[in-house]
Amino acid sequence: MKNIRSIDLNLLVIFGALCAEKNTTKAAKRLGLSQPAVSHALARLREHLKDPLFVRASRGLVATKRALELEKPVLELLSRLDDVLVGPAGFVPGKA
Repeated sequence: MKNIRSIDLNLLVIFGALCAEKNTTKAAKRLGLSQPAVSHALARLREHLKDPLFVRASRGLVATKRALELEKPVLELLSRLDDVLVGPAGFVPGKA
């Protein structure tokens, strides 16, 4: 089994955007990347996980079973990392 050091964790951010958008162009726009960059990242993630993750359909991308299994835990991890690295929102008097 591969360890965490063997994967570029930025690929998980791209995976999260693809889960949300189901479209490489829309995911790229969300992330401020080019569509080819997102497609290349998806190819790298597919190779790493040995699964297509998303397949083309008439209305964008459809997640594979493996992508669906990964979606919730990956999105939760990204959210927790965001909380840890970015920290809580600034002081809001109405919430104090």
